[in-house]
Amino acid sequence: MNEHHDHELFQQYPLTGEAEISTGVVPTPYHTYDGQGTFIGGFADLAKITNLLQDEQLYPIRTTRGRAVMGVWAVDFTDASLGAHNELQFSILVSSTQTPAIEDHPLTLLKALFMNPDALMLCYGLWNNTETAVAYNRELLGLPAQLNQGRRQEENGFLSFHFEDENGERLFSGKVAKATKASPKVGWSLFRLLGLRQTMNALSQPYLGAKVVNPVGDVLPYNAAAQSYLAADNPIVQFFDGAADSVSFGPAFADKFNFQPQFVEHFAPFRFVYLHPEKL
Repeated sequence: MNEHHDHELFQQYPLTGEAEISTGVVPTPYHTYDGQGTFIGGFADLAKITNLLQDEQLYPIRTTRGRAVMGVWAVDFTDASLGAHNELQFSILVSSTQTPAIEDHPLTLLKALFMNPDALMLCYGLWNNTETAVAYNRELLGLPAQLNQGRRQEENGFLSFHFEDENGERLFSGKVAKATKASPKVGWSLFRLLGLRQTMNALSQPYLGAKVVNPVGDVLPYNAAAQSYLAADNPIVQFFDGAADSVSFGPAFADKFNFQPQFVEHFAPFRFVYLHPEKL
């Protein structure tokens, strides 16, 4: 077992069992021991997001300017309990009750995940590139997982990514700068948003937690929240640069969100644990 497998996150939340899914027997809970990930956070059209949630017992968390909040994950899990695989995920910031508006700030999504106990990340869309990962996410976690054909590629200081569904239809693509060190401008902005105490608290945590909620579906006919934990060695947050960075959704999603990216977070290497969902 290597140093990534020995991380305290896995000592706290070890593999404790097995489950049988359509592709065979798999260990539980879900572990990632190493990988590279990118998270693009921003705003979305509140009316469009509210419409997408009409069958859920959930409310979009809105900003003071009346915008919804969402993000896109593009991740390579290079060493995981389900074997190596990738993931594309569209996440919407929601709560199980109507809550007060949050700051309309480019990094407000990060603050909500750090500090807002009501904040949940609804997994609205999810794609993996292995049958085992798709089956695990669909059959055990109730997530809307489907197969993808995806790639991430780093070149000349930029990360490019392109994801298609199993039929070759484009899902999401783009190119963003990949900073090699933290930006003082971003650090100061986050400090002002969080405040001294919460900034120090966030920096002192060995890993950060977030609750992910499934859409109502056949496997879980209700919304359930699963606790997840992420431990990244060197997370780097940068503001989205509209002049140099670009992202776009494929035709099935082009008009669903009206997504306005605000920041990009790169994290590698990282460890990750996803626990079993519990009904809200």
